[in-house]
Parts: sequence; structure tokens; C-alpha cells
Amino acid sequence: MANSYEHELKLAELAVQKAVIVTRKVLQLVEKGELAKDDKTPVSLADFAAQALLVAAIHHRFPDDTIVGEEDTRLLATNPALVERVWQLVASSRLDDAASEALLHAPASAADMLRCIELGGRSYAGPTGRVWMLDPVDGTKGFLRGGQYVVCATLLVDGAETVAAFGCPHVDVAAGAISEQDAQTDGTAAAGCLVAAIRGRGAFVRPLSTGALAERRRIEQRRPVDDLRRLRFCENAETTSPQFAGRAEIAAALGATTWAPMHIFSTQLRYLALALGLADVVLRAPRPGEAPPHIWDHAGGVMVFAEAGGKVTDLNGKDLVFTAGRDLTENFGLVACPAGIHAQVIEAVKGVFAAYPEYNGIVQS
Repeated sequence: MANSYEHELKLAELAVQKAVIVTRKVLQLVEKGELAKDDKTPVSLADFAAQALLVAAIHHRFPDDTIVGEEDTRLLATNPALVERVWQLVASSRLDDAASEALLHAPASAADMLRCIELGGRSYAGPTGRVWMLDPVDGTKGFLRGGQYVVCATLLVDGAETVAAFGCPHVDVAAGAISEQDAQTDGTAAAGCLVAAIRGRGAFVRPLSTGALAERRRIEQRRPVDDLRRLRFCENAETTSPQFAGRAEIAAALGATTWAPMHIFSTQLRYLALALGLADVVLRAPRPGEAPPHIWDHAGGVMVFAEAGGKVTDLNGKDLVFTAGRDLTENFGLVACPAGIHAQVIEAVKGVFAAYPEYNGIVQS
């Protein structure tokens, strides 16, 4: 009998909800003045604690699965005080619902917690088998500023995105927009949303909970984009990676009247904004020679958007390859948009890049 992946999805969703709880605890410490905003201690605490909870739950239930996480224990190895702070967060975090909490194995000690973190920090994705991709806090700058961030868990099966769960603590779906400036931060159980999908079975959204999973609703298929003049672009406006200077030219080539992209730090949240119909196009157009992005920043979000009627490729129209280690080394750049206009966007991208000799042989005309 074929695996429906319902068990994997439920575990991932509950584990993400529990990891969100620990990230919120860190933010509460910042708000109380117990942690400084001007260093990276808060995000380090949240990253380590959330990854430990995610790995513990997944590895206990699926011990033969590979787990690839963003963090490893090198920083913790020389900082016992940091280990203790992370352990206090992990040990004190649990779901309110006893039945749901019972489904999630948790680290039994600080040493066990370190083993869980390290289990994810040294693994790689390959072309076969089951591989979980974890990003405990996607959107570091947003998190440090009390803005948007996402807790991410995705299962790849033989290289294909199969299950994904994303906890978005500060997104109010009912608001009809996502903003770094207007993050929903009241800390109540109703705050935020949980977006999830199983390949071929649609994408869903539900309110984030501190206990059992709330009722979900299906994310509707994206409607056709009838007027390219009103295309809504989305990007990280504060990225430190040099980007192609002619992105506005691509927008103009498509007929868009303005280039005023919505700013979202988190890569995964940009995919979710597309899936929820809050943006139309995401372009990633790096300069030649830039380091490729990490797989965990994209795996899962691509599938969620595809389940909602989107299409994601690199700038040459090639599908993203999630089986070459920890980075997207087989792809250059990114185009994400509704499937109905993807060919037009790719055509515009190639037309604009043809005028820039430094991209010859990189972006095919």
C-alpha cells in the first residue's frame, strides 16, 4: 500500500508548532530586556532550541531518515553557558494538549539535546532515500527585529519534495498582506498560521496553536494573472548578496508599470506569500560567482506554491535540484510565479540578460 504521508505531515506540523513555542519564548526574553537585540544571541538560542526539538521528534519516529538541519554544535562546544540557556528553553517547551505532546519525543538531557542538533548539522541530501530539511528560523533579520520569520520542516523522498510544514508566527492571513513592519506579535494562541502540503494533494493553512492542530482550510488555486501591468513582485530588499542591477528592466519587459517589490526577509515566506495570493513574482538574480543558496531555504516552499498553481525554476527554466548536498549548486537564480505566466517571465528574463555580457553562458538566451 502506498504511503499517504499523513503520519509524516501530522508529526511535522506538531513539531513545528512546538518549535514555534520555543522561538516565541526567546522573543519574550528580548522584550523583557533579558537578551540584547544588537547581537545574535537571540537567534542562536532560537535556532539551536528549535532544531533540537524538531530533530528529536522526527528522529525518534523515523530513525532511518536522514535529517539535514541548518545548525551544528561547533558554537556550543566552547560555550557551556549557551548550552545551559538552550537546554532550559528546550526542557520548558511543550504543547498544551497532552495527546499531541505525547506524539513528540523530546531530548532527555542537555547531552541528548546536543546529539540531536549535531545529527542535523552534519548531514547532506542525496538522490535517494528520505531526507528531512530543517530550517529552525528562516528570516534571521526579521526575527531579530520582532518581524516575520518561519519555522520550516520538509521531507524529500528520492529528491522530490513530499511533505512540508511551515510555522509563521507573525502572519495574519486574514489581513490580506504580509509586512515586516506590521507583524502580528501579540503572542496569543490565535496569532500566526501554519501552512502545510503533501505532494499532489494540495496545500492547506490553519491557525497556529500551542496545543492540538487547529482546523485547516485548503489554499485555493492561484487565479490567472490577467493584467501584467499590475504584477506584484517580492524580494528581500536588504539582502547582502549582490543582485543583478537590471531587475526593474525585467519587470518593464513584462509590462509592469512599477518596480516596487514587497519586502520579506524570509525566503520560505516569499513562497508562501505567492501561494496565498499576496504576491505574483519572486526573482532571484545573483551576480555571477555568488555562492548558491542553501537547500533548506527553498525545499518545501517550492512544493507549497506548486500545489497552489505556481511554478518555480531557475533563470534557465530548469527545476530546482535538491539532491546535491546542502546547497542549490545545480541551479542559477530563480523565477517563481503562477504557472500561467511562467513562460513569459522566463522569456523576459532571458531577453534582458542577453544584453549583459557577464551572464553569457550562465543564462541561456
